[in-house]
Amino acid sequence: MIPAGFWWGAAALSALGVSARWNWWRPAAEGLPVLMYHKVGDPPPGSRLKKLWVSVAKFRRQMEYLKTHGYQPATFAELAEDPARFSRPVVLSFDDGYLNNYQNAFPLLREFGFRAVVFLVVDAIGKDNFWHDPRNEVRIPMLSREQILEMQAAGVEFGSHTFSHPRLSRLDDAAARREIIESRRALEVLLGRAPVPFAYPYGDGQDEPRLWKIVEEAGYRWACAIHQGKARPEKNPYSLRRIFVRGDDGLWDFHLNLTRGRARF
Repeated sequence: MIPAGFWWGAAALSALGVSARWNWWRPAAEGLPVLMYHKVGDPPPGSRLKKLWVSVAKFRRQMEYLKTHGYQPATFAELAEDPARFSRPVVLSFDDGYLNNYQNAFPLLREFGFRAVVFLVVDAIGKDNFWHDPRNEVRIPMLSREQILEMQAAGVEFGSHTFSHPRLSRLDDAAARREIIESRRALEVLLGRAPVPFAYPYGDGQDEPRLWKIVEEAGYRWACAIHQGKARPEKNPYSLRRIFVRGDDGLWDFHLNLTRGRARF
């Protein structure tokens, strides 16, 4: 007969394992949850970056969770203008500007009446994700100008993700300015308004004060990093933490991300 102490020990080890995997035991984190998505849909054959793909079914469940729990998806422009109008704000951000954002995410955003923010790589508009190594991620189409304008008319905000998706920390100041400032000017021509937010490609440069200064001088009000956690704009609006929504996340992960700022270690 197996002694009772064995089962207690097994239960304790199991609880420790769950605690190590998920952050349910952490207190709720303060700050603004800025969710970071990339692609919505099923990864194509050959994709090795499957964590960047959130299925349509999972995305729908996540939007249902936000609606049920009273979250209010907002744009950065709205938050900059009047943050007090939102009692429980969340930002839904999408990096790069993939066509599947229009095909798969946009219909659900309209169905739920949600705002979102898409960070565009200017040189990729109407083209493909040329910065990816095709050995790791297949080339797929990006948003067209017409789709961008249609989404903007429906309340989607667009920000800059630079001209060519470089690693900004590797550029000198002059080259970094071209990527950061000129992309904003190009988007202003396309959108009819200057974009409010910026996002660092790969998160590269998110910790460099010289790049924060260039982003601020360019006229952006916010800049998104990829450090995991809730954003604290009052501390530094030019290196905002975000919550990476992984393709293999479950709804429990999603809940912990929104409340604790991270689901796992």
